[in-house]
Amino acid sequence: MASLIYSVEDDVNIAHVIQIAMQNSGFDIQGFSDGKSFFQAMDVNHPDLILLDIMLPDLDGIEILKRLKGISNYKNIPVMIISAKSTELDKVIGLDSGADDYMQKPFGVLELISRVKSLLRRTIKSDDSNVIEIGELKLDVNEHILTFNNEIITLTIKEFQLIKLLMQNPNKTMTREDIFSSVWGYDFLGETRTLDVHIKEVRQKLTKAGANPDIIQTIRGVGYKFVI
Repeated sequence: MASLIYSVEDDVNIAHVIQIAMQNSGFDIQGFSDGKSFFQAMDVNHPDLILLDIMLPDLDGIEILKRLKGISNYKNIPVMIISAKSTELDKVIGLDSGADDYMQKPFGVLELISRVKSLLRRTIKSDDSNVIEIGELKLDVNEHILTFNNEIITLTIKEFQLIKLLMQNPNKTMTREDIFSSVWGYDFLGETRTLDVHIKEVRQKLTKAGANPDIIQTIRGVGYKFVI
């Protein structure tokens, strides 16, 4: 499944270069020209990495960075600053404010791609994590066991794979296409109700165990999100 990248850049030409470079490297990317539209998108979906300019028309990039690091749901998302500000002090301020990397404009496309891949390797949570704990829910990947308050919730293989995918991507909208590809191993088949039936079964089992079934939210026309 392709990593999702948000790019905050108001220069149309640079934004286009970044978009093409990321798409050609197999990433999903969404671009924003100001801080307001960026934060609106963050309320809907969380990216795997953020590329952030400093000089923007509304919010300063450093201010955006500090806001991100001050919000629990956002603070662990890696951020790379891409800026024309090139002094040592500029870089120190950016990194001290929470940036994971700092790249100076003008930049080489190949270097940008290399840095993005390196940053994602260092920060994205592995699918092979042994145990995932969210509140009272605990999923043991190796043992294929989901528990709530230490009580086992019996799941089918597909239900386990489904809840595993959602719990590995908390607060991130997973599209129907991504879910089908990851859990069933084939492309989305139009109007099939297979996914919806499995989600319904998982919610019912969560309810029976005492967990909140609304932790799995339906994003109409898109897919599902595991909310914490």
